[in-house]
Amino acid sequence: MNISGVLVRSYPENIQSVWQELAQIEGVEVHGSNDDGRMVVTIEQTDAGQLSDMLVQMNDIHGVLSTSMIYHEFEETNIKDNQVSATRLKGQ
Repeated sequence: MNISGVLVRSYPENIQSVWQELAQIEGVEVHGSNDDGRMVVTIEQTDAGQLSDMLVQMNDIHGVLSTSMIYHEFEETNIKDNQVSATRLKGQ
């Protein structure tokens, strides 16, 4: 399981429409926004290779200025031994 925290910047007048389009993407959840167009988003995926495609898809939404991954956690589950190992990457 991959969990990524993303900061999405949009034009302030596009917050509502960008929020709605982001919410339609499978695995994406918008947690909040402010008046200057910043939105806090999480992405949950099973395949780490999909993250870059997801960021491109988010950047292609009308009104989005940029997306920045600010947090990434990869959890690998070994079902046989019921063990979980996690690797965390945090942006500055």
